[in-house]
Amino acid sequence: MIIFYILTIMAIAFAILAAGSKNLLHSALWLTFMVATVASIFFYLENFFISAIEILVYAGAIVTLILTSVMMSRRYLDE
Repeated sequence: MIIFYILTIMAIAFAILAAGSKNLLHSALWLTFMVATVASIFFYLENFFISAIEILVYAGAIVTLILTSVMMSRRYLDE
């Protein structure tokens, strides 16, 4: 049961870091870690199908789309 609480705290921390990061690339990476942590929570709860779907759909599609848009976006210089 302690593993569940540790994973939950990690998921909440990664979500806060993703929402609070000023750098878009760092935010996308924190979001990736949060998705992986949520998938590991489902894996710990022995719901293997939802865990696999979480990784395939979110980490495979949405995070890849976010990282691609970050790489294609124009960088602004601080003046």
